[in-house]
Amino acid sequence: MFKLERGNVVKIVATEHEKAKLIAKGFVEVKEDVKKEKKSNKATKEKAANK
Repeated sequence: MFKLERGNVVKIVATEHEKAKLIAKGFVEVKEDVKKEKKSNKATKEKAANK
């Protein structure tokens, strides 16, 4: 599964072929790192708790 975005339009496609077609139309692949998000959220909560 690939997530592509152009402006406020988000499309999710399953194949490389569909991904290539959307990239040709100006979409950009969005890569999300869930592990980093969870770590940063945890660090923010810890900082708030320490205050």
